[in-house]
Amino acid sequence: MAFQVGSACYDTPTQAAQVAASSVGGSIVNEGGRPFVVSVGPVTDTTISYVFTSIDRSIAYTSVQPYAAQPCGLLGASDGIGMGWMVVAPWIAAYCVMFLARAMRGETGESYGNS
Repeated sequence: MAFQVGSACYDTPTQAAQVAASSVGGSIVNEGGRPFVVSVGPVTDTTISYVFTSIDRSIAYTSVQPYAAQPCGLLGASDGIGMGWMVVAPWIAAYCVMFLARAMRGETGESYGNS
């Protein structure tokens, strides 16, 4: 089973968590009137640890956040083939019905359309 982050899928929940966490790492947040640099700590299948370090490096703390990897919901080639047949099949059916109607009226000969 694959897990989705943004517009990409990853093989394991840990890989998905690492990608999700990497989008936050390196940012600067304001906590209690002080700016903190966010870095990513240990990442598991179910948690992401963020390390907050003040700009002057006088304060540092870690926050462990729960993480639930989302199953991959992107469309693949097999989905495209299925949807393509949902469009093509009615056209084929309509052509077959029209051909049968013409055949029953005898309009399928060589002079069809040249009367």
